[in-house]
Amino acid sequence: MAVIKGEANSGLILCRTPQDRVEAGVPVIVRGEGCRVFDQAGKSYLDFTSGVTRPVHLGFGNRELAQAAAAQAAEMAYFTPMGFTNPRALELAAALAQVTPAGIDNFFFVCDGSEAVESAMKLAKQSHADRGQPQRFKIISRRGAYHGVTSLALRALGTVLPMRHIMEPMAPGAVFVESPYCYRCPLHLAHPDCELACARDLRRIIEFEGPDTISVFIGEPVQQGFGALSPPEGYWQVIREILDDYSIYLIIDEVICGFGRTGRMFGSEHFKAKPDLITMAKGITSGYVPLGAVGASDQVLEPIEMFEHLHTYANHPVACAAGLKNLEILEREGLVERAAGIGAYFLEALKPLTRHAIVGEVRGVGCWLGLDFTTDKKTRADFPLANLMSLVERARQKGLVIKLMGQAIELAPPLIIEKDEIDQGVAVLDQCIAEEAGAMGLA
Repeated sequence: MAVIKGEANSGLILCRTPQDRVEAGVPVIVRGEGCRVFDQAGKSYLDFTSGVTRPVHLGFGNRELAQAAAAQAAEMAYFTPMGFTNPRALELAAALAQVTPAGIDNFFFVCDGSEAVESAMKLAKQSHADRGQPQRFKIISRRGAYHGVTSLALRALGTVLPMRHIMEPMAPGAVFVESPYCYRCPLHLAHPDCELACARDLRRIIEFEGPDTISVFIGEPVQQGFGALSPPEGYWQVIREILDDYSIYLIIDEVICGFGRTGRMFGSEHFKAKPDLITMAKGITSGYVPLGAVGASDQVLEPIEMFEHLHTYANHPVACAAGLKNLEILEREGLVERAAGIGAYFLEALKPLTRHAIVGEVRGVGCWLGLDFTTDKKTRADFPLANLMSLVERARQKGLVIKLMGQAIELAPPLIIEKDEIDQGVAVLDQCIAEEAGAMGLA
């Protein structure tokens, strides 16, 4: 159990951190500025991960955003979301209606992405029930998916399996289909000759499960579980057509992709996905205040007289104030468009790393990129987790924060990152990969 012990730091439990890492020394981050953070020893780290879990779109130390939250807290910090509301929640809902995908015009605010996914699934379930179809309880997710860690969200977890397995048995009704992981196709096919078999197989799964038992299909426009994995062209159109045939709702999980990460305001814009519900978090406040959101179409809400759901901190005025200011800054400074341009530069800077024997594929969209690793480029053999962890640690020691995801290294810097910072970080990453390949005898 990863618990920090000591005179000054006694009893703090860390998430997903092994005990040996704690014993070796966990950096205590005390300050951030731009794309850099600093630990209590004064060491500087260039952050290629926007805070590791990728929320910090505006970078660290944005005083305008911090002051907006502080001002709201001083004016009116909290009141219940049940039977009452507040100006900031109303304003943020109106602002989101202007930028979210067509038809997503109604919003509910929670604390994070897991709560957003949970709330979206409950909203879909109640919508079906209030239409006279309470038997629709199943959710379809994808192997390789990550949608959070609350109870219903965990049912849809198709990766980081110990997180789900430890908590089993879960509530029944989770169904999985394959992901469009073309680099290591789970169906052993090759795109485009596959004719999007991974998407078309959805119909077979629905028929097998019983169409009238299925509530929703949930998916990320770009998947994190394999490391910034974009689907092939046409994938989401096929999924949408099949779901429409069976009156199944589509939840697009924009928790990572939303608010400019991919070079569009929402990732689904790249792929012409047409959601019935979307989930949002992370970049909605750039991580300065906890906030998640569900967006829903009128069709989903039409049969519901009262949503039987409640979070104490739903529609929280301080968080919504931060969300409003964050959206204002993103638009005013053109950071969504900037993410597309600087992301293209970043992708080109990474491509030469494929000269290393262990780098199998470089991919990405906007400011979300991945390097997929292999021990054999011809067979695309699996890459050992221990070596990925070693790569991450090598980078940390050299003052670069990266993260592993699946068999890839994932990069998602703040949208304000500059070209010289990209160049500095890629040089460090190049060195780390060379060292790791040499240690593996694959230089």
